[in-house]
Amino acid sequence: MKKINNFFLIIYSISFVIVWLFYIFWLDKKEFDLEFREKETTSAIIFNLGTDEIVEELYEGRQTNVHQVKYIEYSYFVDGKKYEYGSEYYGNNYSVSDEIQIEYVKSNPSNSKVRGLKNYSFNYFIRNLIMVSIFSLLLSIGIISIIDSLGKSEIFNRLLYKIRK
Repeated sequence: MKKINNFFLIIYSISFVIVWLFYIFWLDKKEFDLEFREKETTSAIIFNLGTDEIVEELYEGRQTNVHQVKYIEYSYFVDGKKYEYGSEYYGNNYSVSDEIQIEYVKSNPSNSKVRGLKNYSFNYFIRNLIMVSIFSLLLSIGIISIIDSLGKSEIFNRLLYKIRK
């Protein structure tokens, strides 16, 4: 029983690391860059304001949540090149042609955010911990299921027997 628990722990640990790296460097790369890469600050001009209606269906259609999301689109120059980007915003009353401060990733100026918006720094890894843990658990269960089904295979048993010798 102890060997099975250790085996599961090893598989879970490996899948946790794989899922974590996959999430950070593929799915959440933009947020990772904005938090941990070298940033610069510059001013930008707002050229568009808007509001989108977001409709969320909760509990299999029994409850619907509708809310408004404000967004701005702004343009800025870095080393003579013009960039345009958009972002949600909260609270501030902006108008077209207002000047705002933005932060952009020095190595990739097209990746930017309104300065002071979405400051994760300390809890960047913590805020994703539950999601990554759940996906890792599912991945490890899948891997163990595959290994278990292979374990019923005579060829796999012979190979495993040779490895254990």
